[in-house]
Amino acid sequence: MDSVCEIVEKNSPQAVRNRVSDPTKTRVAVLMSGGVDSSTCAALLLEQGYEVIGVTGWLIKSGSRCCDTGMIDAARVCEDLNIEHHAVDLRELFKSQIIDQFHQSYERAKTPLPCSLCNTLIKWGALLNYAKKHLNAKYIATGHYARVLEVDGIKHLARAKDNTKDQSYVLWGITREQLESTMLPLGDLLKTEIRGMAQERNLVVANRPDSQDLCFIPQGSTVQDYLSNHLDAKPGAIIHVVTGEVLGQHEGTHNYTIGQRRGIKIAYSEPLYVISLDPDTRTVYVGPKESLLSSELTASFVNWLVPNIPSEPFEALCKVRYNSRTKKAMVYPFARESENDLYKVRVVFDEPEPAITPGQVLGIYDMSDTYILGGGWID
Repeated sequence: MDSVCEIVEKNSPQAVRNRVSDPTKTRVAVLMSGGVDSSTCAALLLEQGYEVIGVTGWLIKSGSRCCDTGMIDAARVCEDLNIEHHAVDLRELFKSQIIDQFHQSYERAKTPLPCSLCNTLIKWGALLNYAKKHLNAKYIATGHYARVLEVDGIKHLARAKDNTKDQSYVLWGITREQLESTMLPLGDLLKTEIRGMAQERNLVVANRPDSQDLCFIPQGSTVQDYLSNHLDAKPGAIIHVVTGEVLGQHEGTHNYTIGQRRGIKIAYSEPLYVISLDPDTRTVYVGPKESLLSSELTASFVNWLVPNIPSEPFEALCKVRYNSRTKKAMVYPFARESENDLYKVRVVFDEPEPAITPGQVLGIYDMSDTYILGGGWID
């Protein structure tokens, strides 16, 4: 088995340019993590007659079970499928845009969603550009559970058939142009079918467990354990949001997230939840569960996946976290003074939502709950 360095060297841009593509087949670059989903995706597209190339981003400098093992597993799958495999060195980009941003978000008392940012900047950013420029691929494909559906000649990003595994929410940052070059073959399949398909095809990763953790956090560590090695302790007060009473002290707002109940370490007559965080005054506000309810939010850096960018208020189904259900709301787009302004929206829910958390994603869906219309970062 080649080392990671050898894999990257063999698949340098110059080496790639020297290879000849099959002109009779559509070339698809499958972004492969080494997991069962992306591996099955590659196998299925190969069987459907596409010219398939495996592409893996080398993201972590060292010590990542996800990146190191995943890259090798992806290469093994490609070897078994008799297709090319390319490892693309994105370690510096991943550190500056994903890992450093993760630290900065917690410093600003926001709870980030790095996997969603990685989809936007790494998979549909650097790797899509690499596939187009260096591999001459017409499409990229991934093992995400979502669908690209064409209606009246216009492509839309839609929920997966398996609603329990739907990942359209974390793909909100794909642009309409990028969607034209995207294939999501698993969107019409159930998760329970995929592992059986991998076993039928004798893929070496058929029984590899699904990854549950952030790839850059060492196995066995919590987010707070990890952050303690990267952020300075900044003590402050824990204050009851209703009474104003100082209940205790903390070692940093980065140790808390909105809605948290466990780990507050304050003895009180009723259960306490983290209601809000103020990084400037280093204050953690806690209170009763009902204090978590809110009917409004604003979101910035909104990406619209519809051909006509809305300028008037409209009714939609919205969600504010990956595992939550969509809820009915009115969406109010902010007017932009110039083309350089960011798209921004205000959302008012029909019924209050618990624990709306700055730094997480707002997902905006149509009223049939089929298509994701857009999304943005919750302010």
